[in-house]
Amino acid sequence: MDDFQRKQIRKLRSEGLGYQSIGKIVGLSRDSVRNYCKRNPELLGYRNAVTKMIKDQASGLPCCLHCKETFIPKGTGRPKKFCSDACRRYWWQDHPELHQKQNTAYYELTCQHCGKSFLSYGNANRKFCSHACYIQSRFY
Repeated sequence: MDDFQRKQIRKLRSEGLGYQSIGKIVGLSRDSVRNYCKRNPELLGYRNAVTKMIKDQASGLPCCLHCKETFIPKGTGRPKKFCSDACRRYWWQDHPELHQKQNTAYYELTCQHCGKSFLSYGNANRKFCSHACYIQSRFY
């Protein structure tokens, strides 16, 4: 895929054409066009969403990673990625694999009830490996 084809894909995608239609026009397979669009998030989605995201990107304002709405950033501090706390929570709930957990925050502990070894993230004082062990130890 050359630069001319990439520009054509962007132009046709902003006009609302689908992957297969673009592939026929540009002379590539549907999957090649789809994979290129997946690598460029502003080209993903349906017609209205794609045209809106391309216009928003041209405006220079940041887009929320969850709802794709533009928002006005504060002048100071680190650049925001989300328009609200709710969007931030939903996005991280859907993408837990992207959270970079530090290896130093893992603790290897032993369950007080069953004696099984388990890893605890961020809490060195945990006593049980599961809620079931806690219930068994406390009430039975």
